[in-house]
Amino acid sequence: MIKEKLQKIEVFQQLKDEELEKIISISTVKRLSKEKILFYEGENPEYFYLLIEGFVKFYKTDQKGNEIVIHFFTKPMFIAEMPSFENIPFPATAKAMREDTEFLLIDRMKFLELLHIDRKFSYYIIKSLMYKVRNLEQVINRNLIYDAMTKVCSFIKENPIDIAYTKHKEIAIILNMAPETLSRILKKLKTLNIIDKECRLINSDKLDMFLEF
Repeated sequence: MIKEKLQKIEVFQQLKDEELEKIISISTVKRLSKEKILFYEGENPEYFYLLIEGFVKFYKTDQKGNEIVIHFFTKPMFIAEMPSFENIPFPATAKAMREDTEFLLIDRMKFLELLHIDRKFSYYIIKSLMYKVRNLEQVINRNLIYDAMTKVCSFIKENPIDIAYTKHKEIAIILNMAPETLSRILKKLKTLNIIDKECRLINSDKLDMFLEF
């Protein structure tokens, strides 16, 4: 079951069965219910953490106890792999935001041994880190440059499947906007025949017009 799920994750799709079995043999599955913590800011990593299914909030806490959201994870991917790789404390807390959020906890030291032995595994870690860099650029653009319409269009462009199957309340949180604002923009995009009634993208050319600067 876990092997089938891993085979659907982009960073593992090119691995052979025996290579996947190596990862599974040093891993355990962890399932969290909504609002449960995967790890806290300041803790030291014991594993490499791979999100398999679910919705995770990555946030810091200021001196007044307020949450400062760093990022949301909705796609299967490694979470906080840099602290695990460098053996440094987590810079933020990871919390499950959806029921039945599922992780693969990969033994840190044994996985590091695999990275030294097999360059293919190292490649996938580097690829995951590069994705995080690109994602950080997108977050900066959304929060400092884009208006509400451009935020939504950018999200649809980057996540054409998520927009149709993720709860709009969750998307509003990711985009840091009121749910009412998101609903109003989606309604307009439907009227313009850019997305259909289920919010699936049907006209990427029209969508791109809102992303031109």
